[in-house]
Amino acid sequence: MQYENVIDYLNSTIKEISSPGLSVDTPTQRIKRGKEINFKPATNINDIMASRELDITFRSVDSDLNYWILFDMFVKHYLDVEQLFVTPFILQAVDIHRDVIYQINFREVILRTQSELRFSYNDQAFNEKTFTVTFSFNFIDIEFKLDESKVLALSETDLPIIIQKIGNQL
Repeated sequence: MQYENVIDYLNSTIKEISSPGLSVDTPTQRIKRGKEINFKPATNINDIMASRELDITFRSVDSDLNYWILFDMFVKHYLDVEQLFVTPFILQAVDIHRDVIYQINFREVILRTQSELRFSYNDQAFNEKTFTVTFSFNFIDIEFKLDESKVLALSETDLPIIIQKIGNQL
């Protein structure tokens, strides 16, 4: 078996993750002679996201198996009246040594949409098929995991070779 579990399999088919940006509505106040001044709002830090949605684009692989696994997860989540939210999502960025640099935790996650999948008899050309799943979340936490010893631990032998020497020539 190439993957330890279904989640690892699904993670291997992720093509793109679209994370929302930040946006703040600034209150303005008019002072002498009509000059307007902007102020920083008193908004909860979790509410300054442009949207609280996470779009994940998957490559459709293995006869669309990952699509149907996610479809089944979506339906089971929808029918589960005991759990309001799915298990928190954890997004980790790793370096060349597979050490985690930072981790983003999305909490109180709800599955929102899953795009359509088209089956076509006359589709003979190889085109990469993708589909998108949209999740909404209420809270986001970012943890920086790479400590100073990991940053300074690289020796010259650990660095990737970009130009190989041939004999005595460069």
